[in-house]
Amino acid sequence: MSAPIPADEEQRLVRLRALAVLDTDAEPLFDALTAAAAQLTHSPIALLTLVDADRQWFKANVGLAGVSETPRTSAFCAHTILDANLLEVSDAQSDPRFVNNPLVTGAPYIRFYAGEPLQLVSGQRVGSLCVIDRQPRSLDDTQRSVLKSLAQAVVSGLELRMLAIEREEMLQREAELARQRENEASQLQRKLRASEDFLTRIGQLAGVGGWQMDLASKEIYWSDEICRIHDLPAGHRPTLQEAQSFCTPEVREVVNAAIDKCLQDGVGWNLELPLVTAAGRKIWVHTKGGVECDEQGQPLRLVGAIQDITARKRVTHALEASERRFRKLFEYSLGPICTHNHEGILLSVNQATADSLGYRVDELLRRPLTDFMRVEHHAAFQAYLLRMFRTNSDEGLLELVAKDGTLHVWHYQNVLDDEADEPYVLAHAQDVTDQHHQAQLLQEVSLRDPLTGCYNRRFLSETAARGMRGQWGCVAIDLDHFKAVNDTYGHQRGDEVLVAMAHFLSRHVRPEDAVIRLGGDEFLVLFRDASDGVAERVVERIERQRADAPISFTLGWSTFDQDTPLENGLAEADRRLYRQRALRGKSGRH
Repeated sequence: MSAPIPADEEQRLVRLRALAVLDTDAEPLFDALTAAAAQLTHSPIALLTLVDADRQWFKANVGLAGVSETPRTSAFCAHTILDANLLEVSDAQSDPRFVNNPLVTGAPYIRFYAGEPLQLVSGQRVGSLCVIDRQPRSLDDTQRSVLKSLAQAVVSGLELRMLAIEREEMLQREAELARQRENEASQLQRKLRASEDFLTRIGQLAGVGGWQMDLASKEIYWSDEICRIHDLPAGHRPTLQEAQSFCTPEVREVVNAAIDKCLQDGVGWNLELPLVTAAGRKIWVHTKGGVECDEQGQPLRLVGAIQDITARKRVTHALEASERRFRKLFEYSLGPICTHNHEGILLSVNQATADSLGYRVDELLRRPLTDFMRVEHHAAFQAYLLRMFRTNSDEGLLELVAKDGTLHVWHYQNVLDDEADEPYVLAHAQDVTDQHHQAQLLQEVSLRDPLTGCYNRRFLSETAARGMRGQWGCVAIDLDHFKAVNDTYGHQRGDEVLVAMAHFLSRHVRPEDAVIRLGGDEFLVLFRDASDGVAERVVERIERQRADAPISFTLGWSTFDQDTPLENGLAEADRRLYRQRALRGKSGRH
């Protein structure tokens, strides 16, 4: 049964084509997310599909080698995009939509399918992240949640990829405009050189901003502007010795070498030089000059122009000094500083970054930051990248894995620099691992009973405050004749019994269940995901091992869903406990 065409099909295909991803090569990010979907759902096949007009195409493929696309008419994912929720088919042979599907009746013999739609920010669903098995089965709630998170990471990756392509196209357009401007500038520069030659001749006539020296007499002429530059009165006529006195011996050697070369081969000079004026000021000048010859080609005079460029030089020196200060701040900062591109690949790192993670600087460069993260944080990191390139800044906590396997927590404050040819993120952070661990420890201590190590009533209150979703269960336990233990053997022995009972309960429940000491001799086991008889099996395990308990006890249990308040579920367990105790009292059993 082919899937119907979505109502927004035309707009959906427009958005799909805008992603510019169809028929592209494999990419590590999408391969990794698809592999994670297969691994975390224990599925032999996982696909990242994009539903085109007449086909579904696989951007990433795990377990279906040699296949890159299938017709849309037989595509399960064509059904997935019809709704924003997960499409889960436990047994395709029992589903009238798929029972005669060639992918069910033939290779790859699909029985189980679960697909999470890839819904863009604009609302269109362009494909699916799906997992497939050849045996009928279902996902649990955790696997459904993981599949949804991975699909969201895929969407973020696709949209971030599209933004990067659009940015690249924009940069190419800007580069083309820059080349056009450069060509125009070259043409203008040629015209300017012609104008400069004209202005030089005018300057020789008017003596404005220029100078000349007769090679035979060594007589020098300076314009009023050059006199001003040297802090001399207008009309001053310096001697050759005086003109040279404004240069240091080193600068004089440079000038004499340029003049000698000009006289030998006719090539003029173009220099930037430091001078000291008559008033003792240190300045920088830009000087250009050459030689004029007679009709027979014999040198007659040297001519040139001088410009005061002190202000520009000061700005250049200030920028160079600022660059040096920034480099020192980068290299010697006590906190981690690094830069990365739009894919999260490290472009530069300082020594504090390397020290924090236990690597050498060269071991970190050109590697994606996801190499230093647990896989479950990759989707959140992709969302961070999307935020950075949309909002230009971001702040928060980042967990990284050091070379020795220890976890480090950074508090980062990052900004985007998009003025360079390739935009990059400048990241500054503080390693707050110790503070983070201390906060976690304080939180943990506040939720634990100091005697038994079990959770306490505050944990129970916080659990209720966070809201409870899905099916839950609880087991209420009261110790029998515990007061007699305290009265007969003392409170130390009573404490030992409580600790031993806590260990007993912890051994006979699931790792994800919470053992809680409510106070005195009252315990409670609280467990989520209590569907499919989980509560009954937990109670059965405890009852079977009753003889191993350090003291006899009475229990009652109940299950309830998210619509039932926690206190009501606990009250039902208590009522069953009291009924059990009453029955035991009538029978004389203890």
